[in-house]
Formats: sequence, structure tokens, C-alpha cells
Amino acid sequence: MVRRLRSVRVRAALSAALAAAVVFGAGGWWLRDVVRAQWLNAAREKAARDAFSVTYGFESGTEPGRGIDFSFAVILTDGRRAVVSGPVFDDDLDRPLPGFPPRVGWGIHTVPGKGQFVVGTTDVLPADRIKKLTGIGGRTAQRLTVYVLVSTADAKTAVATIDRLLGWGLPVAVPFVGLIAWFVTGRALRPVEAIRAKMADISVHALDQRVPVPATGDEITRLALTTNETLDRLEHAHHRQQRFVADASHELRTPLAGLRNSLEIALAYPDRTDWPITVATTLADVDRLQRLAEDLLLLASPARAASTTSDLAGIVEEQVAERAHTRDGPAFTAHTTRPALVRESETRLARIVRNLLDNAARHARTEVTATVAVTDGGVTLTVTDDGPGVPPEDRERIFERFVRLDDARTRADGGAGLGLTIVRDLVTGLGGTVRVTGRSTFVVTLPGDQA
Repeated sequence: MVRRLRSVRVRAALSAALAAAVVFGAGGWWLRDVVRAQWLNAAREKAARDAFSVTYGFESGTEPGRGIDFSFAVILTDGRRAVVSGPVFDDDLDRPLPGFPPRVGWGIHTVPGKGQFVVGTTDVLPADRIKKLTGIGGRTAQRLTVYVLVSTADAKTAVATIDRLLGWGLPVAVPFVGLIAWFVTGRALRPVEAIRAKMADISVHALDQRVPVPATGDEITRLALTTNETLDRLEHAHHRQQRFVADASHELRTPLAGLRNSLEIALAYPDRTDWPITVATTLADVDRLQRLAEDLLLLASPARAASTTSDLAGIVEEQVAERAHTRDGPAFTAHTTRPALVRESETRLARIVRNLLDNAARHARTEVTATVAVTDGGVTLTVTDDGPGVPPEDRERIFERFVRLDDARTRADGGAGLGLTIVRDLVTGLGGTVRVTGRSTFVVTLPGDQA
């Protein structure tokens, strides 16, 4: 039960029903007051017209009360009643009428227990006219005060009608609004439930499945599209991980097999083993395993923001100077512009430079040139060799893991195929780009640090 109350559909229905109760209830009371005020205003206007007709009858000398269907009283200046009509007043004309004092002018007067009255005053009437119209003689010329009851019967009838509508309509309207909200929310959330059910069925062994995309074009459609895009990235990352694990296992298996083979032969034939050569061979395999493990760990480590700034020109000059003293291999030259500041540690920048120079050295015939230039807001590193070059169709593939364009080259000469992959990952992590242009020119563009 608690779980059902927590559902969006139930909460939407209950919220809609509560809102309907508040709106209809408040609106009903507001309408009730408005209708009551309108009918009371209409009753006051009618009472004012009736009071005017009575005063006009006295002033014109016609008999008041004939054809009149409303309650009114005419008060003399001494407070005694001259004429009364209607159930609100009694018929005793010998005593004053409590709560109905003589007045001059027009207005509204409320008498407790009697109601609200419109009060009007006649002009000064002669004594004979007063006697003729009221039957009361012995009076001097005076004004008469007329009280006409403001009838609330129509207002009470209109309010009672609204009360009946609220009493019957509110209990029906509130559940009806809640039911409509339940139905509409259910239809709106049906695609969400389909997405949830499909996501529950997707596992690591079924990453090719996708959630259904509704054709409504609303937020749920965008949610489904985003979910499918996320699943695409997850599937791609999963396949890349599988390929990486398989390739890494294959790369590790070869030096391990060679190392095991050398050690097993040495142990089987210790007297005929050239131990210095065996140790040197084993050490070379261990070095290769160590480099491969370091490369794999570097690829697996997440990129992080650097807090230091390094001079890329100085790193390139240092590495080119180290390689310039070697007798074997191509000649290395550097052309740099200082300072070429990049916000990154020297270790990671040196890894980018070293991998690019190692790659160029393996393919160059006689010369490798490294150039560092400072551009607007950036630093560009260019490494060029005079080797056979990279075919245009392979200029993107060479940055993938364990890719070697020369299949005939031995792994000892060609490396593990991770150097350019590391370059791409490090450069991308810095917000830069790396690409191959011309025949065999690698161009790395990095954001500069102007601080």
C-alpha cells in the first residue's frame, strides 16, 4: 500500500483531487458571496424605488399602500406610526415603533431583529394632507419618514441554489478530476514504464538492445533518445574493453612465453646454457613487460587536472639532445620557440614527446625534426621524419591500441602498439588534438598557459 502511494500516478491523482477541492471550494464560496452581494444590491435598489414611490405618493396626495406588495412604515416626527404595511410591523398605531426613528434625507438603516431598510423623507406636508392620507388628525405640518424593508428572500434563494450545487457537485467533481489525472498520468507514464522494463532486461550480455522511443516528441521522447545514446556509448566502451583485454592478454603472453621458455631451457640444460646471454635475454623480456605494464596502467588511469605549468620547448630540446648523441638511428634536430607553456606536468608532456620521437625514429631513414611553435592561445608540436609515411586510409587507425602498420616488423622493433594511443589519450585529456598531415608529420596542438 505504501509503495503504491509513492507512485507518480497516485501522487498526481491525489494532488489533482486536492487542487480541485481547494479551487472548487474556494471558488464556490467566492461565487456564493458574489451572488449574495449582487442579489442584496438588487434588493436595495428595489427598496429604494419602492421608498421613492411611497414618498412620491404622500407628496402628490395619492393614497399610499394601494397595489404595494412590500413592507414599509411611515413615521411621524414624534416617532409614532402613521402607516404600516407588511408582516414586519404590527398594527398598533398608538405607540412609537421601536428602532424606526424620524429622519431627514435618504439612506440605509438596519434594525436589529427586523432587517435592513431604505429610509426616505418627504417634503413638509400640510396637516390636512397628513390627515387625509393617514387618518391621523391634530398634527402640524411636518415631514414624514418612510422605511421600506430590503427583502433578502431572492438572495437567500440564490445562495441556497449555489449551496445545493456545491453540496452535490463538489463530492462528484473532486473524484472526477482525480480520476482524469490518474488516467492521463497513466497514459503519459506508459512509455516511461516501457523504458524501465526494457532497461531491466538489458544486461552485459545484451548491450545491443535499445529502449523504445515514443513518437510523441516530448520530454519522454528526449529521455528515450538520451538513454539509447548512453547505451550506445556503454556498448562501445564495453567492446573496446573486451578488445583491450584480449589484445593486452595477447601482448603479455608473448614475452611471458619467451621468458618461460628461456628459463625452462636453462634449467633443463644448466651445463650447456650460456648464462650471461640467458640473463640478458630474460632481462630484455622483463624490461619489455615492465614498459608494457606501465603503458597499460597509463591508459587505464583517468585524466586529472594539472596544477603545474611546464615548458614544452624545453622538454623537446632536452629529449632531442639526448638522442643526438646516439650513433645508431636517424639524426634529430629541434626548432623551438620559448617559452611554450602548457598546464601539465613535465612527466606527461615528456611521455608525449618521447612516444612521438620513438615512433619517428622507428620509421625515419636519416632524419627526424621536432618543431615547437607558440600560436594565439596554444602551443603546436610538430614531429616529422623522412620515412615511407602513413597511408591516408590508416591515419586514424594508427592511434588505436595495439595497431602496427608493418606486420612483418618484429615486436621488439615495432613496440607494443600503444605509443600513439598514449599520445592521443594524453593530448585529448589536455583538451588538444593530434593528427597526421603530409606524408609522415604528426601535429599536436595543445592549449597554452598564458599565466
